[in-house]
Amino acid sequence: MRPESINDLQATIFKDVLGFEDLPFLSKSSAANIDVGLPSPVARYVDPILINPMTVREPQTAGRLQQDVALGMAAGTGRDDVRLAVLVQTHEVLESDAVERIRRISKNECDVVFIGPQEPLWTKMRQRPMKMGASIAPAPYEKRGTIGFFARNQAGRVVVVSNNHVLAGVNRFPIGTHILQQASRDGGSDPADAVGTLSNYIPLQFGGIANAVDAACAEVDEEVQFDHETIYGTAAPPARVGSVDFSAIGDAQLDLEVLKTGMTTGHTHGRVRFVNVNNYKVNMVPDSEDYKARFDGQILFQAPAGSEAPFSSAGDSGSLICDVAGRPVALLFSGTAATVPVSERFTGGNPIASVLSQLGLTFL
Repeated sequence: MRPESINDLQATIFKDVLGFEDLPFLSKSSAANIDVGLPSPVARYVDPILINPMTVREPQTAGRLQQDVALGMAAGTGRDDVRLAVLVQTHEVLESDAVERIRRISKNECDVVFIGPQEPLWTKMRQRPMKMGASIAPAPYEKRGTIGFFARNQAGRVVVVSNNHVLAGVNRFPIGTHILQQASRDGGSDPADAVGTLSNYIPLQFGGIANAVDAACAEVDEEVQFDHETIYGTAAPPARVGSVDFSAIGDAQLDLEVLKTGMTTGHTHGRVRFVNVNNYKVNMVPDSEDYKARFDGQILFQAPAGSEAPFSSAGDSGSLICDVAGRPVALLFSGTAATVPVSERFTGGNPIASVLSQLGLTFL
C-alpha cells in the first residue's frame, strides 16, 4: 500500500477493533503542530479506560488489547510500497481474534510482530570531559541513564540532553535539581560530581494522551568540560570510533543501519524496523499499570538479524541513535525487557527533530 494510506488504516483499526474513543479536539491540536514534533493525526483516538488518569484501577495480570497493540509502518515489497506493522506486547493478544480482524481489515498487508512488554531503560565511571554515552542522573536518584548529546537552548546556554525519565525521574524532580555524572548509583555524589541543573523537560502525559517525546535537558555548569561530537566505542579506556554530523538529521528510512553508544551495551549497531509507530505503550514505572504512557510517531529499532546481543538494554536510555554517517536519528528511550530473546527485542526512539523542537534546542 501507499505510505499515505497508513494513517487512515490505523484510524479504522483504533476505532473498529481496539474500540478507542474519537476525541476530535486532539487531532486539531496535533495537526496544527505536526511540524514541531507533536503527536500524529491518529492521536485523536484514545483508549476509553485511560481517558480519566485519576481513575483508580487494579493492576491487570492478563493482556489487554487496547494497551498491548501498537501500529506502525513496515517495508513492503517495492520502493514505494509499505505494510502495516502490528506490534504486539503479550502472547494473549498475539493469539486473539482481534489480530485476525486486523489482518482482514488490512487485506493481509500487515506484519504482525511480537515485541514483548516495553519498559524504560536505566544505567558507570566519571568522565571529564563529559562524553556522550556516559551515565547521568539527578541527585540523589536510585536509577540512571545515558548522556544523549549536547545542544544549545533558547537562552544560549549549553545543555546536556537525555530522557525525562532519566533526568526528571518521570516528572518527579523540579527545575533546578542538580544533575550528576557519574550517577549516584555508580558512586557519584553531590556536589563533587554535579555537572549542571535540570532546566527543562517535556512532562510525560498519562491517561491515554499521546506523547511525542520522553525528553529533558540540563544546563551544563560553565566550568564543566564536555565532548559534543565524538562517538566512543565499548572498550576501556574510551576510544573514538566516529563522530556525530550535526549538520543534518538522518532520515529514518525502513531498514536504515544505525548505531549508538549507551552505558550498558556500549557501542552497538542495529537497523530501523518500524516507523510512524502509534499507540506505543511504555511502562514508565515498572510494575505499575497506572504509569503506562502512550507515544505516537515513534521509531523502533532492532539488532541485526542473527545477532546474539541486543541493540540496547537497561541503562541505555537517553542514548543518541545515529545513522552510519553519524547523522542523528533518534533519542533512545525504551526497549523490550531482557527476559525476551534477542531476536524478539526492540528499542524505541523519539525522532530527533521532535526532541529538538519540543525542548526548543539547536545543535552545537
